[in-house]
Amino acid sequence: MVRTLAGAYVEPESYDVTLTVVGKQGRPINPRQSQIYDAKTGAIHQPAFRNGVAKVRLPEGDWNLYTETLEKIDGKWHTTIADPALKVDGGDQQLTVDARQGRAAKITLDDPSAELQRGYSLGLTHGAWNSMWSTNGDVNTGFFVVPSRRPGLTYSLETVWLSKDASPSPYVYQLVNRRTDGLPEDPAYNVRQKDLAKVTATYRASGVAATGTPLAGPRDSDFPGSNLTPLVGDITLPGTLIHYRTPGLTYNSGLEVGSSLMFDGGRLAKRGETSEVWNAAVIGPSFLLPGGSRTGDKLTFSGVGLFSDGGAGRTGSDAAATGVATLAKDGQVLANADLAGCWIYEQEGCELRADLPSGRGSYTLTASMRRQVPHSALSTGVESVWTFPFATTAKEQPLPLTAVRYSPEGLDESNRAKPGSVTRLPIRIERNPGSAPVETESIRLEMSVDDGANWRKVPVARTGSGWSAMVPNPSTAGFVSLRAVVTGTAGTGLTQTIIRAYAIG
Repeated sequence: MVRTLAGAYVEPESYDVTLTVVGKQGRPINPRQSQIYDAKTGAIHQPAFRNGVAKVRLPEGDWNLYTETLEKIDGKWHTTIADPALKVDGGDQQLTVDARQGRAAKITLDDPSAELQRGYSLGLTHGAWNSMWSTNGDVNTGFFVVPSRRPGLTYSLETVWLSKDASPSPYVYQLVNRRTDGLPEDPAYNVRQKDLAKVTATYRASGVAATGTPLAGPRDSDFPGSNLTPLVGDITLPGTLIHYRTPGLTYNSGLEVGSSLMFDGGRLAKRGETSEVWNAAVIGPSFLLPGGSRTGDKLTFSGVGLFSDGGAGRTGSDAAATGVATLAKDGQVLANADLAGCWIYEQEGCELRADLPSGRGSYTLTASMRRQVPHSALSTGVESVWTFPFATTAKEQPLPLTAVRYSPEGLDESNRAKPGSVTRLPIRIERNPGSAPVETESIRLEMSVDDGANWRKVPVARTGSGWSAMVPNPSTAGFVSLRAVVTGTAGTGLTQTIIRAYAIG
């Protein structure tokens, strides 16, 4: 007996579609980029063009054709985008995209002291599909949009403007022309300064002179992650930068100083004036990002958030810091991991992973890191020791971790208090995202003026949702270190130590 394997494919109802792209000079051209996509599923077909023509076979249904052409005309580059609907139903068909129908997406601003920078970014999202790209071209002479009405399609064009005469710029404009339900009939964007959000950002130094790179970018809920980009290059710390932003959008902000990076979870820009402070003491552990979890009998801990500045809703890391994480159960060490090269976007090298015994137990997790860096004299040692009961979980369960966050008042722009002064120290607790609420039963605070060799208690008072302490600063130049012991309900606890929390003198 001879057996032969055979297979068959039953094609769904499909038709041939011929696509033609015509350039701005009236001749067929091959687009630089082209995608046929289904907005509901995100499915993509990439047609192959030859001499401006492509033929594809598509299942019947509702499709869209995104094209992007690039042409050099009279020595200047022209980019044209189009996104017409493509309904495949009842027979073969043809569709032509004509770049000559493109309209100029020119941006104007009523501040004569500001200058449009070369380069712009485009973001498109349509259901399950999206496209994002940037170019160094001139948006005002070389970008065109073929209008199309398309419910659910969002268009965002971002440009940056800087002051003409000062370097680095004392202010920056981030202007976003955001439209919904298709590519705009009139893509021009005329901006008035008085209609924008104005944010005055102060960037502190950490006890020593340094330079830093301010970062910012609009964050759209349709696009996961943040669009943090350098704005004006390096600035001297301490320093100030004024941000003008298109209101109604959420912007992520951040600061890169040497090997450290910190950023926030985003702020909605509103018309009017606000202010914010970056690189403010006390730099230490935070939980804007998840710090670890247990799934079944496997535990993961991430040490990337141990060097965040004192601002609420922020996280931070320093790739130059080194240390170790240790996990113990009922006093027996289960796992160790070296912590080094901790970078927000590359967490693999800054994790502890452990296989746990089944059932319930009392765990102690320690994360300790130190740094000696030219860009900071502060937070040279950061350590958290967490204790918590934990049991086998069927689903992923965040670890019940907390962080003590400080916002000392009255420090100067280098994070220094005056010798002999008293610093009011607001205190708050941050929790690992998603972890079960744990009530804080007590908090004890200690201070040291000799880098942790000796400690003395500082009284703490409850104030609303947090606590406050009055820290007596030494009469000579130096540093204040802080240690907090937090006791929570259900057997949880934290001892957190920050060496050189802020400077004196």
